[in-house]
Amino acid sequence: MPAPKKRFGQNFLTDPRKADSLVNALNIRPGEAVLEVGPGTGILTERILKAGANLTAVELDRELISDLENRFGGGPNFRLIERDIIKVNPRELGFDKLKVIGNLPYNISGAIVEWFIEYHNVIEIAVITVQKEVAARLKASPNSRDYGALSIMAQSFFDIKRLFDIPPGCFSPKPKVFSTVLSLMPDKKIGEIDYPFFRDFVRACFSQKRKKLVNSLVARGSEVAGKEFGKTQIENYLATLGKKDDIRAEQLTLRDFLELYNLTRD
Repeated sequence: MPAPKKRFGQNFLTDPRKADSLVNALNIRPGEAVLEVGPGTGILTERILKAGANLTAVELDRELISDLENRFGGGPNFRLIERDIIKVNPRELGFDKLKVIGNLPYNISGAIVEWFIEYHNVIEIAVITVQKEVAARLKASPNSRDYGALSIMAQSFFDIKRLFDIPPGCFSPKPKVFSTVLSLMPDKKIGEIDYPFFRDFVRACFSQKRKKLVNSLVARGSEVAGKEFGKTQIENYLATLGKKDDIRAEQLTLRDFLELYNLTRD
């Protein structure tokens, strides 16, 4: 097995039972299109192909690519792409709908979740492994320590379910933390939006988490697509929602954020 590379955030899954559970959660039907993010040593790849999927695997590590090509390259249902997943447009690969699976590199898991959001219309289901703390952020509720911009953005587009945890001993090298397997099912809770604006708006709201939402938006509002917010303007928006002007971002629900976003766009 090629040595894991720290710069890629690699921790290879080695437990065959956990690999079985991950692939089974995707509920693959023969002939379905599956995209694997970072196939690594191929422990999921082998199982996905045995399930009869048409598999496209995206890997950045050239050493791993050579090994994967040697093992699976002769199969008619396997395509391997050397690229950073963040730079892949699944529509350009010919996908209208696909299932996604992967043990996400710890160092870019948040960025990959945002990639899922960008292409949510193409994804039928995603089954992913992330650090347990990232899973907590994705599923967090208002007034909790983990609730933040990533929680809002992910929950706006997906129904997120925790499937099971994986202990460090199931990986090589062993990470310092537990991992969690999640399923993400598209469940768009908002109409057509300007996603870059919505993303920047939510980030601005949480930019000073311990301070009032009004102050955060006034301080960072110019970063939201060049839009500036006045203090009175934000207070009026909050009053429209029945909120006090001293509220903090972590006290707002997902619905509150969506309504506040719509007010700022009027």
